[in-house]
This record gives sequence, C-alpha cells and structure tokens, in this order.
Amino acid sequence: MRGSDLLVKCLENEGVTKIFGIPGEENLEVMDSLIDSGIEFILTKHEESASLMAEIAAFLTNEPAVCLSTLGPGATNLVTGIADSYLNYIPVIALTGQVWLERAYPPQKQYIDLVELFRPITKASLSVRASSRIPTIVRSAFDIATRERPGPVHVELPEDVMRGIAEGEPLPRSPVEISGGDDSSIDILTKLIESSETPIVLAGRGILRARAQDEFREFVRTLNIPVAHTWMGSGLIPFDDSLSLHSVGLRTHDFMRKAFELSDLVIAVGYDVLEFQPVFWNIGIKKKIAYIGVSHAETAPKFSPDIQLIGNMKKTLSLLASCDVRKNNWTSELREQLHRRMFNLPPDESPVKPQLAVRAIRDCLRREDIVVSDVGAHLLWMEKLYPTYAERTLIASNGLLPMGIAIPGAIAAKLVCPERKIVAVCGDGGFLMTSSELETASRLKTPFTTVIFNDGGFGMIKIRQQKNFGRTIGVDFGNPDFVKYAESFGANGYRVSTAKELSEVLMNCLSNDELSVIDVRIDYNENVHLVE
Repeated sequence: MRGSDLLVKCLENEGVTKIFGIPGEENLEVMDSLIDSGIEFILTKHEESASLMAEIAAFLTNEPAVCLSTLGPGATNLVTGIADSYLNYIPVIALTGQVWLERAYPPQKQYIDLVELFRPITKASLSVRASSRIPTIVRSAFDIATRERPGPVHVELPEDVMRGIAEGEPLPRSPVEISGGDDSSIDILTKLIESSETPIVLAGRGILRARAQDEFREFVRTLNIPVAHTWMGSGLIPFDDSLSLHSVGLRTHDFMRKAFELSDLVIAVGYDVLEFQPVFWNIGIKKKIAYIGVSHAETAPKFSPDIQLIGNMKKTLSLLASCDVRKNNWTSELREQLHRRMFNLPPDESPVKPQLAVRAIRDCLRREDIVVSDVGAHLLWMEKLYPTYAERTLIASNGLLPMGIAIPGAIAAKLVCPERKIVAVCGDGGFLMTSSELETASRLKTPFTTVIFNDGGFGMIKIRQQKNFGRTIGVDFGNPDFVKYAESFGANGYRVSTAKELSEVLMNCLSNDELSVIDVRIDYNENVHLVE
C-alpha cells in the first residue's frame, strides 16, 4: 500500500465523498488512489474555485469539505477560499502537493514553504513527513477543523511520502458530548429576561453549527422575543414570522438600528463578532448582554457579556424554552416600517432598478431554494431587500468577501442540494472572475441560473469615489456579449431590459432546470441610497 492509498482510506473514514481541485505532477499518486475509492473528484477550472466550492459545500452540510491542489502556484491559488473559510469559521481541509522531502528547501522551482504560507489563514497547517503519520495527521486535521469555533486546516503532502510504502489503518472518530448550561446560569438569564422591557435576540450562525435551529425557534417563540439574525444566520426565523426583524450586517436599516438603540437586553445566540460588530448594535440605552454558545464569547470592543451560557446549545435553549416567561413583542411598529421600506418599490423601467431585480428573484423562488450572492453593490441590495424563510437559503461571504464566489458556490450548492433550485447573483465584474466554471457546471450537469447585474464597471467603488472625491478612476470596463459567452460554455444565454422580463425569463429557466445566464442591464444610479 502506498502512502496515497492510506491517505485516501483515512479520508473515506472521515466521511469524505467529494474532493474539489486540480491535479498536478506532485499529487499523481493521490489522484490514482482516488480512482479505486468511493470519493468523487470534482475537477475545477481554477484552484480558487475549488476552495470556494469546498467552503460552500461545508457551509451547507455542516461537515468538513476537501479541496486539493498541487504545489507552488496551485497551492497559492487556494489561498483566497481558505482565508474566507477561516474568517467565516467554516471547516475546509486543504490538501496540497509538495516536492520530495530531500528537496524541500529554496531555491527550487515551484517550491515555497506551504506550511508557513497557510499558517496565518488556518487553524493548523500540517505536513505529512512520514507515511506512519498519515492516520494521526488526517484525524487531527478533521478534529481541529470541526472543533468550535471551526475553520480550515492545511495538510501538505510531499511527493515521496505519497509514493512510498505505508502501513496502518485510519483512526476511529470519537463522538464528543458537550454538556448543557448549568441551572444557576439558566436562572440568572431567566431573571434578566423577566426584568427586561425591550429584549432582543441577535441570532448568529453558531446556531446552525450546533444544529440547534429547532430549539432556537422554540425558545424565541415560547418567550415571544423579537429576533434580528446576522447575514450568516439568515432564515433562522422566517421573514413572515411576527418576531422577525430581518438581517443585520453590511447595511442595516435605520429602524433596525433603532431596535438595538431601544433594547435593554441583547441575547446573542450562536453569535460570532465578525458577523456584526458590537459597535453597531451595542448602542443607545445602557443594556445587559447575554451570550449563548458552544464556546466562550470572543473578545471585542463593546462586547463584554454580563452572563455566558456555554455548552450544548440544544440543551440550553430547550431549558430556556421551558421557563415560565412570555414577553410582549415591543417591535411591532418597527417591523411594519421594515415591511413598508422593503416593499416600497420604484416603477419598472429600463435599465432595471436593483430593488426590482431583487424582488423578481425572490418572487421566482420557493422558500427552500438557494441564492448564492457574489460580492459587490448587488450584495448590499440582496441583504437589505431579500427576505429569507429558511436557513442557508441566502449564501454569501461575510468574512473575506471575495469577488467571484457565486458561480463556484452555486455549483457546490447544486451538488449538495440537487432537489433545490439555485440562483447565482453576480455583478459583471465578479462574474468574469470565475465564469470559466460554467464549463464545470455543464460537464457535471449541475443546472442553475446566473443573474448578472450588468453596469459595465465596479458600481459600488464608483459611487464611493464620486461621493468622496467627485471623480472616478479604474472602475469602468468593457464586457463580452454575455449571451454568446454563456452559449460557448453550453449554457443558455438571455438578455432582459425590464424587471417583468427578468421574472418571465428566470421562471422559465428554473422551470426547465437549465444551466443559464441572464444579462440584466442594471441602473446603479440607485446605489447612492446605499452610501447615504
């Protein structure tokens, strides 16, 4: 048995079913071993796309996902997606090839110290220096990646170790039992809630990581406490629930800010500081702060919880739901303002207003369908105006915010959730960064629809330059014919000029379950409302 054979056995033992990546000379053995395994290798057009696909797959499944590259430039191309996973607390295992151990020193062609390269953007960066270490390193990598707070782990695979003779077996996976909050902490928080006049829950993605969404909904509905969810926790409470205050994040509605100003108790559940910085919500009147999480709260300015309930979130929330407390929903008027703002739309004309494009996308999708948003002005419009009704149905980066994530993310979403309709929403800039992956989607037969908000430039940067300096530079560019471009990859291409046309074409694409691209000429003069 080769080292690569043992590696693949260990990956299978960890439940790996897919690896995203691009092969190279230094991982030939690993690729050959995959042929005889139950693991599917997903060939991408670029390693960055592979790392982004792994990130979105891990986000949707709540399980680690794996990406693979060769050494040198292949490995450096993984960095963007791995760094994004690191900031978003998503468990990804990055496997990279490397030169023979005896040649692992500079200057060597394509050699750089990959362990050091990945160290600042991973929870751990490891190297397999001997085949006997493969089972231990693989088990450690998955354990570290999934331990709260989760994140990526890099494993370097020297070519000679993968080629060499190996003995051993995968190490068993050990379930970890986490205890719930103690009774005294439950009592303290219950008393805080009882004495509060204006409590609010700030719900984060840690609830999803703990698989505690059902217990969370029972808790807030039983106690009747309004909920604002972070971007990464969107859909934890359906938008049409009377307790929902929509999402907070990059651009928060002024009346949602008002809710935090008036709140005397913020209960942060599964909340990570990066999701929505405390300086944006710990405002207004003096307030008590409670934190509920699997691990201790992070340290940040204006975030010093008065009480922390640490441990098994499902048990903690169930205990809280059983307490004899029910509050009045004090945010009803603010919620009405939210609805009026979100549904007060401009007239349908050409070019298409971004508000109407977002509404058209929402109206064409079922509650459980998935939108993957790229990064750009359209992301801010999606965050403000796209209501969610189920968790993990509006996906975007909240960490590194890399442009180009939508198309790789849509492919991963369709692979993980084949029964759902998937829409990728891109600007023209972000689309062109990873649009070669349309070939990947065509080859894999993973149909989804890409909606391009086309303004011929970097609209958000342009409006900020105009606002700050009264002039612009480096924000305008030309585009190909997106219809012909899509068709060259085996997709169907469409061009629309009104929101009504967008609705009709998008509904047709989704009904036919086809790989398609819709070019929407967008009116980004509306972006001025995002920087007011």
